[in-house]
Amino acid sequence: MTRNPLATWLLAAGMLALSGLTAAQPVGPGADTFTLAAGGDMIGPYHAVDLADPGFAGIVALFRGADLGFANQEGSIFDMETFAGYPAAENGGGYPRQPAAAAQTIKAIGIGLVSKANNHATDWGQDGLVATLQSLAAAGVVEAGAGMSEAEARAPAYVQTRGGLVALVDAASTFPPMAVAGPAVNRRGVISRPRPGLSALHVREVRLVSAAQLARLRALPGALPSAPGEVRIGDQLFRAAKHPGTVWEMDQDDEAAILAAVREARAKARYVIFSIHAHETGGDVDEPGPGAWEPLVLHKANEAPSPNDPRPAGFEPELFHAAIDAGADVVIRTGPHVTGGVEIYKGKPIFYSLGSLFFDFGGRRSFTSPGGETLTFPDAWFETILPVMSFDRGRLSEVRLYPLTIRSDSGVAERASGADAARILSRLKAQSAAFGATVQVEGAVGVIRPPPL
Repeated sequence: MTRNPLATWLLAAGMLALSGLTAAQPVGPGADTFTLAAGGDMIGPYHAVDLADPGFAGIVALFRGADLGFANQEGSIFDMETFAGYPAAENGGGYPRQPAAAAQTIKAIGIGLVSKANNHATDWGQDGLVATLQSLAAAGVVEAGAGMSEAEARAPAYVQTRGGLVALVDAASTFPPMAVAGPAVNRRGVISRPRPGLSALHVREVRLVSAAQLARLRALPGALPSAPGEVRIGDQLFRAAKHPGTVWEMDQDDEAAILAAVREARAKARYVIFSIHAHETGGDVDEPGPGAWEPLVLHKANEAPSPNDPRPAGFEPELFHAAIDAGADVVIRTGPHVTGGVEIYKGKPIFYSLGSLFFDFGGRRSFTSPGGETLTFPDAWFETILPVMSFDRGRLSEVRLYPLTIRSDSGVAERASGADAARILSRLKAQSAAFGATVQVEGAVGVIRPPPL
C-alpha cells in the first residue's frame, strides 16, 4: 500500500513533498541516535499562541530539541469563510475547529507528525476532513490515520528524519459511525469515488452474566436474538459465563488490517510508531449518561464509561503487544483526558495515555455536548506528561517524562514544577508500576531506563 495522503483530486502533486514520503522512496540509514517527543490530544488552542511565552516556551523547546515531534490532532482545521461543507449530524461530542493558520503553528512548535484517526475527525463531514488534511499538508505536517479512502487511512505515513525514516500507523476505536473510511462502490459497472474517513478498529464490550441472568434478559421486551449463550439489548451484548465481568473484543478484520500496516511499515522504516485514539477504559460506569434523545453509539463516540479510569480496556494491551510483535518500536494511546501508565514490552515503550497537550475551553470547567450530556472537568484533566524517547542504534535507551500542567484559562500547557510536578510523577510512577515499569524521579522529571534485552 503506497500512501498518497490527499489523492490527486485533493491537492496538486507538488503538495506531496510537504505531506511526507511515499513508500516507494528509499530508506536512508540515518544517524545512530534518534529522539522522539510525543504529546497527547491537541484540543485547540482556539486562539493565537505565543510560542515565546515563558510558560509555553519550555514545551516548544522539548519538541524542537527532538528529531521528531508527534501529537494527536483533534478537531478540524480550515477557514470557515471559505468552507463549502456543513456540520455533520454525527459528531464526537462537538464541533471543534481552528483556522487554517493553526496548522502552521503546529509545525512551528516542532510537531511534524500527527495522528488524525479520532472521534472528532469528521465533525464537519468528509468535506471538513478533506479541508483539514489539506491544511496540514500545506503546513508540512504529516498525518496518518485518515485519508481519501480506506486504503489511504490504513496505510503508514512516512517522515524522513536525521535518525532515518520514521513510519506512523494510526487508528481509532472511538468514533462516530459515519467517520469510517471506505472503498469505492460498484453499482452496475459504474464505480464511485472511495469515501474519505479514518482507519477504524471496531470494538465491543461484552457483559458477562450468569445463565439465570441471561435467561431473564432474554425474556425482556426489546431483547434481540444472538448466538447461543448470548443476548443483545440495544448496543450491549450479554454473554453467559461462570464469573461476572466485562470483556472487550476487536473486529478481527480491522485488527488484521492494522497489524498488516505495521508490518508494512517495519519493512520500509527504521522506526515505527503505532498510535490509537481509544477512550475505552477498564471501568464500566457510564458517567454521565447519554442525553434524552442521543443514540448510545454517539454517546460512546464522545466519552466511554468510566472516562477517568486509568486502567486500559482489555483489548488495548492485547493489541499493543501484537503491534510491537508486528514491528512497532513505540505505541501511543490517546483519547483519555487523564494520564495512564507506561509499559516496557520487549524493550519497547507503550504509553497508555498521554492526556492532553492542549485543552482549551476558554476558562470553563464544564461543557454540554450537542447530544445533551454535561462533562465536568476534574483537576486531573489539566495535568499531563510529555515523554521524550531516546534511541541508540535502533534500541530504546531512555524515556524522559516531563510533567505538564494546562492553564485552564488558555488551555495551553507548561512545564510543571514543585508540588505539581511531584504529584503528577507520583501518579505516573504508580500507574506504570502496575505494568512492571520503574519510573525514577530525578528532580522534576521522570526517567525510565529499560534493562538490556
